[in-house]
Amino acid sequence: MVKRILVPTLHTVTLLAVTLLAVTLLFSLLLFSCEKKYDGILRVGHGGGYLSAAVFAAQQATAAVDLQQFNSSSDIAYALLSGTLDAGFIDADRLAAFSRLKGFEKLAVMGKITYPYGATLVLRKGLTNRLSELKDLTIAVSSPHCVLLEQFAEDAQRLGSDISDIKYVYIPFDAMLPALEAKIADAVIIKGTYSVIALQEGHSILYQNWEVRPGDECCPAVIDQAVLVLLVRKNRADAASPFITALSSAQNLSPDQLRRAVADNSRLSFEILQGQPVPEFSLADDGLAKIFIEAADEHNGEDHDD
Repeated sequence: MVKRILVPTLHTVTLLAVTLLAVTLLFSLLLFSCEKKYDGILRVGHGGGYLSAAVFAAQQATAAVDLQQFNSSSDIAYALLSGTLDAGFIDADRLAAFSRLKGFEKLAVMGKITYPYGATLVLRKGLTNRLSELKDLTIAVSSPHCVLLEQFAEDAQRLGSDISDIKYVYIPFDAMLPALEAKIADAVIIKGTYSVIALQEGHSILYQNWEVRPGDECCPAVIDQAVLVLLVRKNRADAASPFITALSSAQNLSPDQLRRAVADNSRLSFEILQGQPVPEFSLADDGLAKIFIEAADEHNGEDHDD
């Protein structure tokens, strides 16, 4: 038996190539051109929680806003870059990394949310030690020379607490509360931004000092204690103006009104929020992004030199 070998004609090959090219172009358009035609509704991404106090308060004054809550800052950033969001709040300490992504040039910084650094000693749930009973505890800190640790040590000495036998372990801030849950540490010295989360998870706060003077790597002074940055697509800047005005006006509310806005829109209780500072929204521009990017480049340069 003679086997027949089918050889495609030039016409067939050309047709297949054109079809494949068309499918590829269509997929690319669907993947990278997701931006919706503006329909009068401003789509804003946020992370929820107590840092969104001004966002929750502003939504009552701006009906043409669709607030969308995301689990991560990265998801918000990618939604902004794809055009599925018109504006969004991202973690300030990730701004430099996001600025390197394709499409970032279409975004503009238009606001920031600040929160005092604070020096906070969080004790793991289940422990009952007092501030004068820290001997032999394992406490997590970000580095041996962090200003938060220095402030705590100064205050502990002034208050008569013996901290000479404390064992310190050094881990990043974002790993400290998980370290408590895993019982890697008995306590942590952490930024004030983690206080509400720590209380919500059942831990207790033994010490706080909100008058920490920033100025080192763990608490830089140059970024003005910004924890979130509001990015807006440049072609939506005018549309975002009423919402940004409402965010600014929210700062005229009392701290308890802002806490109530959070409690009404999250699982955080009003009682937990009391006693903790309220985040503040203020206007910002691309100069803030430049500061973050230059600081990141300088830090990466120092790491490289080492």
